[in-house]
Amino acid sequence: MLIMRVSERRNLHALRKSWSNTIGKMLVLMLTVVFVFGTAVDPIGANKAEDSGLQLWTKQVGDAGTADDFLDKPFRLSEREAPQLPKLTAFDEMANSAIAAKEPVPSSSKVVYLTFDDGPSKHTADVLDILERENVKATFFVLGKQVKQHPELLKRIDKEGHAIGNHSYNHAYKKLYSDFRHFWQQIRDTGQVIKEVVGYEPRLVRAPGGTYLNFDRQYFQLLSQAGYIVHDWHVDSGDSKRSGVPESEIMKSIRAGVRLPHTVVLMHDSAGHGETVKALPDIIKFYRDKGYTFEIMTPDLEPVQFKVSTRKRWERKSVTQAWIDQHVKAVDVRGEKQPERQGEQQSGKQPAKQPEKQVERQNDSSLRFKATTEVGMLNLQPGQYKRTQQNTYIPARILTTHLDGNIIVSDNHSTQIELQFKQGTITVNRATGAAVWQTDTSERERLIWKGIEEDGVLWVPLRPVLDTIGVPLLKYEFIPLEMGKIDA
Repeated sequence: MLIMRVSERRNLHALRKSWSNTIGKMLVLMLTVVFVFGTAVDPIGANKAEDSGLQLWTKQVGDAGTADDFLDKPFRLSEREAPQLPKLTAFDEMANSAIAAKEPVPSSSKVVYLTFDDGPSKHTADVLDILERENVKATFFVLGKQVKQHPELLKRIDKEGHAIGNHSYNHAYKKLYSDFRHFWQQIRDTGQVIKEVVGYEPRLVRAPGGTYLNFDRQYFQLLSQAGYIVHDWHVDSGDSKRSGVPESEIMKSIRAGVRLPHTVVLMHDSAGHGETVKALPDIIKFYRDKGYTFEIMTPDLEPVQFKVSTRKRWERKSVTQAWIDQHVKAVDVRGEKQPERQGEQQSGKQPAKQPEKQVERQNDSSLRFKATTEVGMLNLQPGQYKRTQQNTYIPARILTTHLDGNIIVSDNHSTQIELQFKQGTITVNRATGAAVWQTDTSERERLIWKGIEEDGVLWVPLRPVLDTIGVPLLKYEFIPLEMGKIDA
C-alpha cells in the first residue's frame, strides 16, 4: 500500500513537471514571436502596423553608419485664461468647436518623394537620366564639398526641375554633433555654395545619418528659428548600410518599407552607389504599380522628423544665448530663384520676393486651418490662428485642451503661467513671454520660442510647443472657405 502511494505521488509530480515544461515552452515561443514582429519602436510614432522590425530599427539609427524669433513684446495673461472664471465667452465657444474628437487622419492621393543624399557625384548624371526618362521629379540633399567639385551637376538638377536640400558640408558626424556651432557653420557654408551655383539658398535640410540620436531639442529649435526645415524619412532603401549593397537587397528594403499617403524614401547618389542606380527604375515601377505619383519636396510640405531620443550618443553642451543672439539669423532664401517657386519660373513667371519682416501676418481671412496630431484633429476658423513667416500661432487654451493639459495660474498677481501636460510643464514668464520646459526627471531648459499677447489672448506657436512636449504634428493644411460659409 505504501509503495502504491509513493508511486502515485511520483506520477503526479511527473505530470505536474510535464505541464510546467509545456507551459514554459509556450511562453518562450509567444515572447519570441512578439519580439520578432512587434517590439520595434517607430521614431516617428506612426504606421506601426506596416513596418517591419528591421525597417523601424533602420529609421532609428539612420543611414550607414522643429522655433521663432525672440519677440520682445511683453504680454499679460488674459482673464479668459484664468481658471477662476468659468464663464464661457463667444471666443471660448469657438475654441471648443475647434477641438474635434480624436478623428482619424483623412486619406488623400498617394505621393512618394524620392530623395538622394551625399551627392552630387559621378552617379548623379545616371540618376538624372533615369528620372528624365521616367518623367519623375526628385529631391537631392547635397554636400557642400561635392557641389564644389560638381557644380555643373547641381545646375542640371535645378534646371530639370528637381528640388535641392542642404546635407552639411562634409558629412563628418563627430564634428557635426559634438557642438551645434559646427553643424550651424556647415549648413551656412553649404547654403552659400549652393547659392553661388543656382542663385538661391534652400531651406530644406537633412541631417547626416538622420536626426535620431544625433539631434537634441536645441538643434531642432535653432534651425527652425532660422527658417530651415529639417526632414528625415519614412523608408530607408538600405543602400548605405554597408559598402556595395546589391540591387536585389535594395529592392527588398523598398518592398518592406511603410507605404503612407505621403511617403519619403531615402537613397544615395554618392560614389559607391551604382547599385542604387540599377535599382531606381524598379523602385519607380514599384511605387507606380501601388498607385503613387512622384513630387519634389518643398518648404510647404509637412516635415518628417524622428522623435528626440532620451538616450545620448554625443556629449555636448547647449550653446549660450549670447551666441544664439549673435549668430542665428534667418536664412536668406532670396535670390534669382526660390525652390518653392520653381514651377512658376519654368512657366516664365517671376517669383514674388520673400517678405523681410519675420512676424508680418499673412491674410488668412478666407482660409481655415486644419492640423492633425497623434492626439486628434484641430479645426480652426479664421481668427483662431495667426500665421507668421515661420510658424502658426494658436490660443494657448485651445492647444492645452486639445492635448488634455491645463493652464495654471496661482493668482492674478503671479508673474508666471504654467501649461501643464502629461509629458512635463512649460512655464511662461508673464512679463517677458520667455518659456522654460521641465519634466519630473530633467533640469529646467530655456526654450527658444516666446508667446504673443494680442487683445488679451495668449498665443503660442503650434509646432514648437508640440516639438517641446514630443507630440508629432502629423499633417496640416489651409483650406479655402466656401463663399459666404464658415464651417462648424
